[in-house]
Amino acid sequence: MRKRLDAYVLNEVLPIFAASAFFYTAVFLFGFFYVGSRWLSGIPLGLILKWLAYHVPGVLVQVLPMAMVTAIVVPFGRLASEGTILAVQAGGIPLRRLALPALLLGLVVAGASLWLNESVAPKTNEKVRVLWWEEMHTNGRGLVRLKGQNIPLGNGLELYFKDYDYARDEMVNVRLQKWEGRKATIIFAKRGTYRNNVLKLKGYALYRVDYDQIPALEKAEGQALADAVRKVFLGAMLPQRPDAVLTIKSGLSRGEAIARFADPLAADTWSLSRAWRDMNNPKLPGPERRQAAVMFHSKIALPLANLVLVLISLPLAVRYARTPGLSLGLSVIIAVGFYLVFLFGRSMGEIGILPPALAAWGADLIFAAIGLAWLRG
Repeated sequence: MRKRLDAYVLNEVLPIFAASAFFYTAVFLFGFFYVGSRWLSGIPLGLILKWLAYHVPGVLVQVLPMAMVTAIVVPFGRLASEGTILAVQAGGIPLRRLALPALLLGLVVAGASLWLNESVAPKTNEKVRVLWWEEMHTNGRGLVRLKGQNIPLGNGLELYFKDYDYARDEMVNVRLQKWEGRKATIIFAKRGTYRNNVLKLKGYALYRVDYDQIPALEKAEGQALADAVRKVFLGAMLPQRPDAVLTIKSGLSRGEAIARFADPLAADTWSLSRAWRDMNNPKLPGPERRQAAVMFHSKIALPLANLVLVLISLPLAVRYARTPGLSLGLSVIIAVGFYLVFLFGRSMGEIGILPPALAAWGADLIFAAIGLAWLRG
């Protein structure tokens, strides 16, 4: 009997979940197309479709909780209005037992979202921005978008180049620096290339300076001054050949750099494992570690919202979603309410007002607590 009931619930929920996920994804993709349409003139249709397809994994992570809310509110609201819920409860089956198949579906969807966050969405999000700048608009010259910016490349490196040679795909007047406390390694180069994770700097000069030792220069004289200077200027590399090339491996690939810094709408290229590494990396500055921690917890909390939102959607649907219009309206209110709380908490975590874990998990905890209380009621 109960197995038949579970199958019946899933037969009601699954088609609406699939249709909702498809609809919300289509709306998001149309939004991307509409916003970008003014720059798509002359772009081949196949390339535009490829660009939109790369959006899908990242969009799915965002819309699946919304689809889950709709898939619970609409069928359970209808079942309640028809008296089916009351009949089942009269037969000794509580509402929380009726929620079990929906909760299992939420758990499966949460697992799929976690997988997308770790293995698929970071790569496709990067390809969205790289495809836009490298293939659709600059003919493989997307690096031009980074000109004049200070670009953190990972491994403690920061890149800056004043100009860009479009014809040769080369950076011009390059500065690369790495800090260890107040010790700096600074490299100046006339030109440079950036391919994959490799920087090649031509016509370079390298200097190492310890800024902590500079105050000692003020009072030093004679031999003491010479010794103090040597402590400040730890070394230099000045090749005699003007075309000498220095090769350096970057912690950030060219594609990742373009995806994250080519424009203000930076793509989310973080995977769970990368966010975990960065939040536990003592060499990174505090703000970067905090951002990584917020990102790590958010990338778990949002997928698990598929489970949490079942808890609050079901009792609300049974109580209030008596007509199709009310069901859809209630779905929007629940989904928008959750995202407002989630995004507000995450922003508080990013600026340091809330601890990263609490900032990311706050919405899940609040909605789960309310949902559990109503399911028991």
